[in-house]
Amino acid sequence: MLLVTPEIHLLAGLNGAGKTTHARHLEASLPAVRFSLDEWMLQLYELSFDDELYPSRAAKCRALIWDIAARVLRVGTSVALDWNMWSQSRRAEAVERATALGVTCHLHHVAVPLDLAIQRATDRRDPRAHRLDAEAVRHLSGLFEPPQESEGFVLHLVKDGQVDG
Repeated sequence: MLLVTPEIHLLAGLNGAGKTTHARHLEASLPAVRFSLDEWMLQLYELSFDDELYPSRAAKCRALIWDIAARVLRVGTSVALDWNMWSQSRRAEAVERATALGVTCHLHHVAVPLDLAIQRATDRRDPRAHRLDAEAVRHLSGLFEPPQESEGFVLHLVKDGQVDG
């Protein structure tokens, strides 16, 4: 029997970069249990990301997902947290949680040019994903803080669907 040490896999990148597509790949290939904040928020609350209620409800969903993810990790299965770890502070919190759980934390930076992210985001038809216009993607791209290896996780650069590291 092959014993696998469970790990946490996080995603970061521009909106429309392909984070969920990559998370689905991780879910199948590792395997891992994927938790999608967008899917939870849309199914539970039917809220757009720009709704004033979104931040507080998203925080509650993330807390619940982390609780369930910890249980999944304790039984020996990896998890993929499918929401954007767009800021250094959000990533630091995730690394701290992974460390407390005694598991390795991986961050998959899905890197695409802004124009491609805009095209993908505006072309979305998946009802489980937030729809964004070009202006929103441009605005959110200005908030994105590219991840650095020094942040305490194993960094994987994903370009054109291929993992470089």
